[in-house]
Amino acid sequence: MAGRIETAMTTKKETTTIQRKSVNQLMNAMLDGENLRNRFQELLGQRTPQFISSVVSLVNADEKMQKAFFESPMTIIQSALKAASFDLPIDQNLGYAYIVPFNKYKDGKEKTEATFILGWKGMHQLAIRTGAYRTINVVDIREGELKSYNRLTEEIKIQFIEDEDEREKKPVIGYVGYYKLVNGAEKTIYMTVKQIENHEEKFRKGKYQTKGWRENFDAMARKTVYRRLIGKWGVMSIEYQNSKDGYNLAEQMKEEYIDNGSTDEPIIIDDGTGEVTESDTDSVENNAE
Repeated sequence: MAGRIETAMTTKKETTTIQRKSVNQLMNAMLDGENLRNRFQELLGQRTPQFISSVVSLVNADEKMQKAFFESPMTIIQSALKAASFDLPIDQNLGYAYIVPFNKYKDGKEKTEATFILGWKGMHQLAIRTGAYRTINVVDIREGELKSYNRLTEEIKIQFIEDEDEREKKPVIGYVGYYKLVNGAEKTIYMTVKQIENHEEKFRKGKYQTKGWRENFDAMARKTVYRRLIGKWGVMSIEYQNSKDGYNLAEQMKEEYIDNGSTDEPIIIDDGTGEVTESDTDSVENNAE
């Protein structure tokens, strides 16, 4: 019996080694065959080998990613190129950018592909890199703190409770996002808890809330407000304005957001091969925290 178990474990190890070797070999063959290695080199310079190695490790670490790689390898490479163009790591534990496998149905057939998702931390990094911001923040508002909010002028009056112990006892009624640029321009958005709950329900993929929303509503609510503040109104294009691709980061961001019928909230998609809802993004990011 022990011999069978040992043999099975050995076989599994050998299979894993073969898969890793195969992914690594195929990845290098594709990068060389399509002349894509030079593109990574242009974007990352000396960090190219390390980045490509991280992509291979990402594929090897997940069976669904392996399936996507063998069925639609270019979707993984294209997603990796997007991450490289933003100069963001794809380590899911860091939460800046993600390459995520998903199933696509076409002509009655299922195919696994990959998509690039920009995490809210990555969005924050791109905003900070511009050097255009003096302040960016999202905070919760407790009962009794909001004195007034003008939706037209975005003027908001808040009197925060100074005693933190007393403040913690008060229920959260909403979240406010704010930024101020170095040139003095400002933007404020306010969402009530009810508005955020409606937002979550509207963009929910299934019937019920994802684990992230159920277990950490506060963090997910802050992400929602931050994405709306920076993703819709923020400045995120300075170091890519003269990119060799011929378009700046803001324009590239627009390509990754499409209007889903709402006037104020996009859904995140890949490069046109499939669709990923915001609930998927939230789920991925929550698992990384």
